[in-house]
Amino acid sequence: MRRIFLLPLLALLLAGCPRRIDFGTYGPLSDPLFVLGVLQDRYEQVRGLVGEGKLSVDSPDVKGTLRMAVELAEPGSIYLETVDLLGTPRGTFATDGTRFAFYRPDQNVFFEGPATAELLGRFLPVAMPPDELVQVMLGQIPLLLNAEESRMEVDDTAGTYVIFLREGAVRQRVEVSTRDLRLISVQTRGRPAVDASFDDHEELLPGLPFPTSVHLRVPRSDVRLRYTDVRLNPVSRPETFVLQPPPGARVEHL
Repeated sequence: MRRIFLLPLLALLLAGCPRRIDFGTYGPLSDPLFVLGVLQDRYEQVRGLVGEGKLSVDSPDVKGTLRMAVELAEPGSIYLETVDLLGTPRGTFATDGTRFAFYRPDQNVFFEGPATAELLGRFLPVAMPPDELVQVMLGQIPLLLNAEESRMEVDDTAGTYVIFLREGAVRQRVEVSTRDLRLISVQTRGRPAVDASFDDHEELLPGLPFPTSVHLRVPRSDVRLRYTDVRLNPVSRPETFVLQPPPGARVEHL
């Protein structure tokens, strides 16, 4: 009988124990600008990638997952080849930052035109200019580095720093791991922007945790990129990002 009464008491005591936070090699920090500086330094170390993975889209118009081969190079070059889970080609997209092309094999139609956000949004789940799209696909969400107001607090439960920034009417919430300062999420309000979160990271460069799972949220759409077999900063060839129409394809100039 005595043991029965002790169990609820023990549960209450354990619930009150504070969770130990792993502050890693940086130790406890209080300056949000220092954390933002670390993130920006990491952004500048990554100029592109090549790899494979999966692209998932959940929107009112499109729902599903495709396998992809992808190559990215700053400032605005993208190559994206997709097949369905059975291996059937679904489309190939490329842009050098100025022009874009998309080949749809099921209709044997080749589209080409200027690489504007509006036109890219007709063929990709995110309507952004190429330079901004490369940034978000690399996990480099623009940060308010010149914020008028900034403060940082610790989320004991999640083991993260939460940074609140304001620049004019624009506000931003940035969540960063206390252990290694890897970027967890960014939310921006007050201007058109992509909200993003990052579930998995790999140290693909020394001391640099790179996000291999990128979740982008835009109006009416959720987009997930899951990278595998990733190599950072490849030597890219300009011709990779310029598609030519296959023989016999109908060409549509936009």
